[in-house]
Amino acid sequence: MRNLRGLLMHNLNREEKIELIKLLEEKARRKFANRYRDYFDTRYEWQRKFIAATATYRQTALIAANRVGKTDTATYIDAIHLLGEYPEEWTGHRFDHAPLVWCLGYSGEKCRDLLQAAIIGKKGNGKFSGGLVPPDRIVSTEPMQGTPNAVRSAYIRHSSGELSKIQFWAYTQGQHALMGDSVDWFHIDEEPEDQTIYPQVLTRTATGDKGRGGRGILTFTPENGRTELVIQLLDNPADSQFCMNVGWNDAPHLTEETKKSLLESYPVHQRDMRTKGIPMLGHGRIYDFSEEIITCEPFPIPKHYMVIDGMDFGWDHPQSRVQLAIDLDSETFYVTKAWKASKTSPAEAWGATKAWANKVPTAWPQDGLQTEKGSGLQQREYYKDAGFQMLNEPAQWPDGSRSVEPGLFELHDLMSSGRFKVFAGLRDWFEEFNFYHRDDKGRIVKKRDDLLDATRYAYMMRRYAKRFGDIGVVKEKKTPAPIRPIPRGR
Repeated sequence: MRNLRGLLMHNLNREEKIELIKLLEEKARRKFANRYRDYFDTRYEWQRKFIAATATYRQTALIAANRVGKTDTATYIDAIHLLGEYPEEWTGHRFDHAPLVWCLGYSGEKCRDLLQAAIIGKKGNGKFSGGLVPPDRIVSTEPMQGTPNAVRSAYIRHSSGELSKIQFWAYTQGQHALMGDSVDWFHIDEEPEDQTIYPQVLTRTATGDKGRGGRGILTFTPENGRTELVIQLLDNPADSQFCMNVGWNDAPHLTEETKKSLLESYPVHQRDMRTKGIPMLGHGRIYDFSEEIITCEPFPIPKHYMVIDGMDFGWDHPQSRVQLAIDLDSETFYVTKAWKASKTSPAEAWGATKAWANKVPTAWPQDGLQTEKGSGLQQREYYKDAGFQMLNEPAQWPDGSRSVEPGLFELHDLMSSGRFKVFAGLRDWFEEFNFYHRDDKGRIVKKRDDLLDATRYAYMMRRYAKRFGDIGVVKEKKTPAPIRPIPRGR
């Protein structure tokens, strides 16, 4: 392309060269102004997952580390709703009309510099530029009093021909300023210290989206610790709420040099919060060290390794499945696969995991013995019928006990000694690992622990693991014979 441009320039006179330069500049300007059309293609997998969650949940939260792209992700969603031009691959919520959008930040300056600049751009010489919404789609604006060049409201030409409206609100205005409107979509950027702000915003969405109820997103780094809002989103989410955690390992745009420089500038007690989006946790984390200690790059499983799957049942809360590979020579355990999903049938779970779960022994918890009233079948039977090779007995130690604490102690010991590793990229597993903690009375908080429970079940029943090289060769059996004992723990 450069050679062609050079050839063209060489054969043109001065006036033609000037005209060509103007055309090329205009082409570049239009491409930048309309970059929202190609933006979805540049999104990471976790960003697409976050977008997709907005179709199912009315409040979707992203509690994340600094510099991972949380605000960039959220303002892109805001802009697409305002424009009404959804990419073909878009699986998030769609409005069938021009919506009223609220964006909220700490102050007028923060709204202007972080939210307004990303969505409609900065104002200069009477025009807006730099935002995801093309300048020619901005019909009119109203100023924010007290903050130079900040916008209170902007009207955007929607694909339907109607006008979308976006309003920017500062937490410093207080929750009373938020009364009155019926809001279709909200974006809370950074957690408000005033705990009345969020409930007030939710109240405004009650009749939004043409009476169907509005919805929105929250994006913040948990700088205020385990606040009431953080505890609600992480530990006690309502059916209408979804929460995702994202850290530096999910942000390929951050170079190792950048991460090292930033990490060194953070106080030690803030590092997990800044790099992983982890708030201070109650009485303390159960696995109280960095995920980097247990992370390893994926590798092909050698044939002599033993493998066993672990699963946890669930419907409203996710059912989950992991695969544990065991190197008997070094007594090292590897979590190589992890999957979880809510409201998914046994057949759907089989379809999602069959590629790696087929003919692998599966450990399961005691509630799999519960019997359905209508069919008289135990819960585990449905999974067996779907195709999973369920062990005959629920997960238990060799002496028949099912205590949780010994498993936690042994896994912690393995992790700290370098003999328990998890394949990089298993984001859902690491998310649970980072938030697994006890409350102020020392009790395990039974939230967001589905994959960790499945891992513990697999570890408890490791004596029934099968040689990986034999998977797909031998005929399916019932519970396989125990392998030679691994000389550690119970």
